[in-house]
Amino acid sequence: MNKLILSALLAFALSACSGIEKQSPVCTATANIGGQDLSVSIYGVRKVAGQTQYRAGYPFNWRWVNRNNFTSDTCH
Repeated sequence: MNKLILSALLAFALSACSGIEKQSPVCTATANIGGQDLSVSIYGVRKVAGQTQYRAGYPFNWRWVNRNNFTSDTCH
C-alpha cells in the first residue's frame, strides 16, 4: 500500500512540472551588480504609471524590475 501511495505522489509531482512552458526571452539588458556588468534575459516589457518595467530573469528572480536598474538594453 505504501508503494502505491508513493507511486501516486511521484506521478502527481512529475505531472505538475510538465505543464510549465519554457518562455523565450524577448530581449537582453545589462545590469551592474557588485561592480560587474551582468547580462540579464528579459521576458516581458510593460509600462506602469509612465515607467517601463522589465520581467527580468536571474538574478532578479523573474520579477518586474524598473528599467532604471539596467545600464543598457536591447528592448524596444
